Amino acid sequence: MEINLTWFDKNIVPRTKAYKNFVKEIENTSPEQFFRDGERLFTDKEKKFMSIHQSKGREVIIGSNFTLKTIFKSNQGFPIEDKFNTTAELIRFIEKQQLANKQLILQNNRESTEITISNESIKQKFLSDLWAQELEKKTDLSSGLTYTQIDEKQAHHYRNYEVEAAKLSLEVVNQIEKTDLEENADFFSDEGFKENLIPASDLPDGRVWRGYDDGSGSLKSPDGHSYYSYDLQTQEYRLPYGGKEWTGMRDFYNEPQTLHDFKIYAEGDLKEKAVKNNLYPKLSEEEKNDILNYRIYMKENEFILENLQITANQRKAYSEKMEFGTTDGDYSLTQMDTIPNVIDGHTLSKNDKYELAFGLLEIPEYGESYELLDSGEILKIYLEEDSLPKNRILTINEIKFNNQNPNIMENNKEFDQVQYLKDQMKYLGFGEGEKLHKDIEEGIKSAKQDFEIKTTSDKTLPENKVDFTLKFNKSENGGVFLNSYNATLENEKDESISHNFYVNKENTFTAKEAVNLLEGRTVKIEFTNPKTEKLEPAFVKLNFEEPKTEKGNYNFQNFYKNYGVDTAQIIEKSKLIFDKPEWKESTIKSLEKGNIVKVKFELDDKVVEGKAVLNPQYKNLNLYDSDMNRINTNKTLEGLEQDNKHEKNNVKEQSIKR
Repeated sequence: MEINLTWFDKNIVPRTKAYKNFVKEIENTSPEQFFRDGERLFTDKEKKFMSIHQSKGREVIIGSNFTLKTIFKSNQGFPIEDKFNTTAELIRFIEKQQLANKQLILQNNRESTEITISNESIKQKFLSDLWAQELEKKTDLSSGLTYTQIDEKQAHHYRNYEVEAAKLSLEVVNQIEKTDLEENADFFSDEGFKENLIPASDLPDGRVWRGYDDGSGSLKSPDGHSYYSYDLQTQEYRLPYGGKEWTGMRDFYNEPQTLHDFKIYAEGDLKEKAVKNNLYPKLSEEEKNDILNYRIYMKENEFILENLQITANQRKAYSEKMEFGTTDGDYSLTQMDTIPNVIDGHTLSKNDKYELAFGLLEIPEYGESYELLDSGEILKIYLEEDSLPKNRILTINEIKFNNQNPNIMENNKEFDQVQYLKDQMKYLGFGEGEKLHKDIEEGIKSAKQDFEIKTTSDKTLPENKVDFTLKFNKSENGGVFLNSYNATLENEKDESISHNFYVNKENTFTAKEAVNLLEGRTVKIEFTNPKTEKLEPAFVKLNFEEPKTEKGNYNFQNFYKNYGVDTAQIIEKSKLIFDKPEWKESTIKSLEKGNIVKVKFELDDKVVEGKAVLNPQYKNLNLYDSDMNRINTNKTLEGLEQDNKHEKNNVKEQSIKR
């Protein structure tokens, strides 16, 4: 039966005379004599000596990853040496050590590094840094722990470090001094994990939500501190004040519990608590002032939609109408005049207003949606190219946009024409450059009835270049409008492709969508179907095979709803792989905007990274490797619009002049 050995057994007993005599007997006699032909009866002390000796033998055979030397101040010439094979064993041992009368020298035999831990402050900093590394590279130390639990351990040791450093009147330092025997060697190494960072929607820049694959996460401050932790596996959250205990999400919310709801609550709560700063850890003065100033700014510019007092029966009736197309209930609203006509540059129809009032307005052609919060604020959820969805609260300035309505502009004395056009440039993707803004201001001040502004975009394929000419017009009422813009693309063959894009409230292409069209890709937008004479979603592409119209434009090839393009089904058929479920929806929206999207997919029984382009005409995805070579055909993206050209006669399409 194996005896469990203590630290004393392993390190002190071997130095006693009795143990040394026992080992000498083992080494100087034959096994037959030592065991007396199997008839020797060992005392308990001898059995322990035997176990100690055998464990020493195993150490020689197995070797060790870490060597820890303990040097007592009273006897510095007689260090005690311990060996550890795993990080977990090492850390458990170090955590128990009191350093009042000794110091530790830790050698990492794998990485050839050495660290001296001479006081409690350095010990706590070492442990804090080690747990911080676990957030990026997991080892056996964090086996079975969520990222939130790892984060808590790191924070615990860092707080202890600050306390101990203050006791020693030491400045807080960022890292333990390390002797590098191999430059740039990581102390521990294992498989890396990427954290998912999403900017907070209603806090100053620099605050991000940090999430991990196991469903845990927290709000991270610019200083690196964590607040408002959550764990989706256990459906719990923890606030950075009070008892800091974990609480079930269903104990907190009245509405369905989602991570989205929790984040909105947490960001609002942080702004409230920043006044007294009764948080743990406390905000720095800079962080506190930053949040309070942001709060004042948002308060001055906030837009709150009045309480519409929608009843449960109205919500039920509206839900039935949306799901089944009909309802016996009455969901009509008498407060429609309190809902703005324009938000964030989008003119709202009656149906749009109802969608917003009952919770969520989606504008798929822009990859944007707007949610009416319980507070009356309007939350914008939008998609940036090749990124996860982001969100922010709309301000009063964004509610005043009237999308080229001269009467409203004339009657609204507070309307800011310059700011309106600057925002329109931003939303259409032309940017917020200083030169662009200056050109707009000069154009408004000029005596000319019409003026043009030239700008460029870098959102093309590497070998291409695109120039824009923005065309503005002044009305008799004093309004200034962007009527259209010309986009001219030049490729590496010095070929020039140009098209005029008109700006209106129904179906304006953004600058990036214009680039995508000129490069031969397809974009989803709302067009008027000539058969039904109704506005409906359609996938459109420029028809480069037909001559231009008399206005110098290409005709569009349009694939309407009845053509049967289902992007979600196409993705399933293409065997794309998503690390997170929500990334699928983001990918769908980005593909439908005509973007080249980074994806993972199965190829020859392997998961590979590459890029994808939606091809609605043939209801499939064109897949490419990272260098934009077509998978299986080695065909580059150039001439994408020519793909499957031989099948053209099998495709029903319509051409429209624009």
